[in-house]
Amino acid sequence: MLVRNQNLLFVCGTNAFNPICANYSMDTLEPVGDNISGMARCPYDPKHANVALFTGGMLFTATVTDFLAIDAVIYRSLGDSPTLRTVKHDSKWFKEPYFVHAVEWRSHVYFFFREIAMEFNYLEKVVVSRVARVCKNDMGGSQRVLEKQWTSFLKARLNCSVPGDSHFYFNVIHAVTDILELNGRPVVLAVFSTPTNSIPGSAVCAFDMTQVAAVFEGRFREQKSPESIWTAVPEDMVPKPRPGCCAAPGMRYNSSSTFPDEILTFVKTHPLMDEAVPSLGNAPWIVRTMSRYQLRKIVVDNAAGPWGNHTVVFLGSSKGTILKFLIHPNATSSPAPAPPGSQSVFLEEFETYQPGRCGRDTEDERRLLGLELDKAAGSLLLAFPPCVARVPVARCQQHSGCMKSCLGSRDPYCGWTPEGSCVFLEPSPRTAFEQDISGGSTSHLGECEGLVTESFVDEPDGLVSVNLLVISSVAAFVIGAVISGFSVCWFIGHRDRKELARRKDKETILAHSESVELGKANQHDLDSGVLPTPEQTPLQQKRCPGALQNCTWEQNHNIINAALRDPGASGTRLHAGAGRSARGMPLSCHAILVDQELEAELSDSSGDGHGGRDHHEGPRTRQHPSAGVRRPPRSSYGDFGGTPRPSPDRRRVVSAPGGEGGDFVEGPPWHPEQLNFNANNGTQRPGAHLKRNHTFNSGEAPAGGYGQHGTAPRAPGAGPPRALTDLHHLLRYGMERTPSGK
Repeated sequence: MLVRNQNLLFVCGTNAFNPICANYSMDTLEPVGDNISGMARCPYDPKHANVALFTGGMLFTATVTDFLAIDAVIYRSLGDSPTLRTVKHDSKWFKEPYFVHAVEWRSHVYFFFREIAMEFNYLEKVVVSRVARVCKNDMGGSQRVLEKQWTSFLKARLNCSVPGDSHFYFNVIHAVTDILELNGRPVVLAVFSTPTNSIPGSAVCAFDMTQVAAVFEGRFREQKSPESIWTAVPEDMVPKPRPGCCAAPGMRYNSSSTFPDEILTFVKTHPLMDEAVPSLGNAPWIVRTMSRYQLRKIVVDNAAGPWGNHTVVFLGSSKGTILKFLIHPNATSSPAPAPPGSQSVFLEEFETYQPGRCGRDTEDERRLLGLELDKAAGSLLLAFPPCVARVPVARCQQHSGCMKSCLGSRDPYCGWTPEGSCVFLEPSPRTAFEQDISGGSTSHLGECEGLVTESFVDEPDGLVSVNLLVISSVAAFVIGAVISGFSVCWFIGHRDRKELARRKDKETILAHSESVELGKANQHDLDSGVLPTPEQTPLQQKRCPGALQNCTWEQNHNIINAALRDPGASGTRLHAGAGRSARGMPLSCHAILVDQELEAELSDSSGDGHGGRDHHEGPRTRQHPSAGVRRPPRSSYGDFGGTPRPSPDRRRVVSAPGGEGGDFVEGPPWHPEQLNFNANNGTQRPGAHLKRNHTFNSGEAPAGGYGQHGTAPRAPGAGPPRALTDLHHLLRYGMERTPSGK
């Protein structure tokens, strides 16, 4: 910490975790007097906040008093006045403050800082900017209340926000200037930013010290209970004389130590003011949002230009760059709220950190620690962690050779001379020059020759060129489009090749199947007129009645049907139309589609002449309805309603054998001459249309039976019976289920 006190320089630092302060002569830079303790004058860590001000031989400091930075304090020491401090560990006075600056105005010392707002504790942690003041002649309280503590400490909020239905606040204060005279008004300019977890942005607001002092004469704010919100204190509840005022000789109380305990207690419990300090113009003068950095430091030259009639603001960013703005004349005297940023004009941004001289070019090395204006030398002094840099306040030489560029810069430090050059203007120059601060007289000037445009727009240092960005975007798009096109073409070609191979395989299989079917159809000369239709075929029963639950006879015929659907499983195959009819008719124990030649073989499948006999069971019998008996409609669970009634035109069918020996329970014997394969014609010659496939149906027919040994009689002309065939290889096709799921 460096503080100037007349011709002395007060320096404080930390030595082996012990803060120490000393005075140095400004002329010889040699120590003057003995070292003193730096407790409450200098922090233990340079990262902690530290503000100091010498006035009237007294040192006012704002810092932390312990190594953990828990005890924040505003402290007065040295001089003839007693040592005073703020109340210790009281969140109403301080809640994790960070001190920024201190100024002296009239009879008070003002401290600018930020802290966690206790009045917004229902919103968790909200950081706000504050200004606090103390009386320079404060002598402390009585022995009962506020002894050796401030009796004039009050604080208020600083309002730097964009106006509107809902204000957008810049709550985090970073730097404050000394009191400046702008248009005859004492003004301080402060740099604010948004919190780190908010929309990135920075702003510069101006505050009139008279308005700041007026807020401290307003209402107080209090919290009646820890659970209640903060409200304004009624005026009739405020004691007299007003708490926080400065005692002076000639008043009722000539010293703060003589104040009544009521006043001291009220000051101790009500340090916060109800109203906030408004900014000049009720809007920020400078606003920079959505930028790659935040503003941290500020210096102001309120006497810029050759005649000292302009105000230029220099802002230091977190990246080490400097932004220069011009403040509009008479903008601060406007009573109506102005749009944010309308009071300033951006002039330029330039780089100040030089890696070749300062060291590594890292974010921590570029962190700006201090910014000062050397008005006499016309330069800026910047302090970085590894070095200190000096840069000029203007670079007029970059506009040399172009009158329009020099005048269009609107820089108060630069002017165009008759010799045709842009030069830096000294105070009260003796040569003629031209300037265009208002920016309205350059339209008639021609374009500059010999200037090279590096980009489509003016870009600050550190940003990627727009040309490079556009070229990279176009190249990425073209490369992506080419790669995508090749990928799509390869995928479509691969899919077409697979589809073509699949179609060829399918055509080969179909051609082979058709050749087999046509060969067999030509060999056996099937007649589709002989095959029954679904309307002529009575429906099956749901399941085998009685003891025929295993349906061995039906399972055998299901195997045959599976073989008929596979060209390679058997030497026989149905005609295409008949095959669809057979597949459309569900199989049961009473109706199946059977091969004529296989019928004789299945009648004695065991090979011992006992057709349909189980090796483990005895003879089975099957009950069939008598001829002419109407069956009731069947349900949707396997039974089928709407069964046609028997008519004389319907063909006569034969019930399938279902028991051992193939005997029926009742009815006259069955004769092959009773078969009729056409329901639309009369009696025909037996065997006239007999083909390989016949339908044995359980519809209404005279009861009959097979022979004793289960051998079905053959129709005339059918030829000799075929040899017995082994059907064991057909078991791999599985069994078909009946409509009832059995």
